[in-house]
Amino acid sequence: MFARRISFRLGLAFGALVVVLAVNVGLIVSARRSEGPRVEMPQPTPTGSATTAPESFDPPPLVAKHAAPEEPSPVADSSAEPPKAESRYRTVFDAADRSCSTSTVDGLSRQIISPSRCVDAGAVVPLPTRANLIAAPHVFLYFDKAARDELVAVLDEHPKRTMTINSALRTVAQQYMVRRWAAQKRCGVQMATPPGESNHESGLALDIREVKLWRRSLEEHGFRWLGSKDRVHFDYKREPASTHTNADVTAFQQLWNRNHPEDPIADNGRYTAATEERLKKAPPNGFALGADCRKTDAVSRGGGGSSRARGR
Repeated sequence: MFARRISFRLGLAFGALVVVLAVNVGLIVSARRSEGPRVEMPQPTPTGSATTAPESFDPPPLVAKHAAPEEPSPVADSSAEPPKAESRYRTVFDAADRSCSTSTVDGLSRQIISPSRCVDAGAVVPLPTRANLIAAPHVFLYFDKAARDELVAVLDEHPKRTMTINSALRTVAQQYMVRRWAAQKRCGVQMATPPGESNHESGLALDIREVKLWRRSLEEHGFRWLGSKDRVHFDYKREPASTHTNADVTAFQQLWNRNHPEDPIADNGRYTAATEERLKKAPPNGFALGADCRKTDAVSRGGGGSSRARGR
């Protein structure tokens, strides 16, 4: 009798539990229907995920260990081709007006260096590799031979010191840009010599980062520090100083005439208003036809370069 009562009570409890579960399931189903479809919330992009960074307008060049320079070779007449790389700037004037890096005219500058060495084979020579020498990729490590030899001696005397060269040889196109920035007080340039008059154009100047570390050694080897007005700049002043002036101006004039026979200018190495007008129109990435050392015809070949003192 007692067992039957226990069984009866357990049956009642189980039945009540089933009823409660059924009611709860019904309530849950009803609530989900009333909520509508489930919406997936967008997940935030992880901080470390790959995203496309906006392009910098004119990124500063990375400074890397200097590799041995390759001497720009003149482009043969039969193999002259338009430059392959694209430029975001249409003209040298456009590059000077919208950028703060002379690397924007690298293509044209390389074309100028090649015929410069045709105009005067001894104008500039490359600086050899040294373990303690650093330069940005866009820096043209060419110097007057006497200046180059003394600079190599300075580096070799102090192999445990590192020299960072920020600027060495400049072409007339690069000097035009620097001069324009100085006139406009842009790009951190405070002063610059007019194109055709800079020691940078004849391989007699360099700008370095570690001025205090190298000043004494450079001065002992014939370089003169320009002073606080341009504290990174050194000029080579020891005899025999270079007489190879304005070869880059002549080279540009020849390039222009080769590519624009319908609009020739005097090929005399003088940086005139006519030369500047064409330089401003020149393509920063280089002309379709490069240098041709076999052609030396001049439209109006005059005397040598400027006799004025050359500066920064």
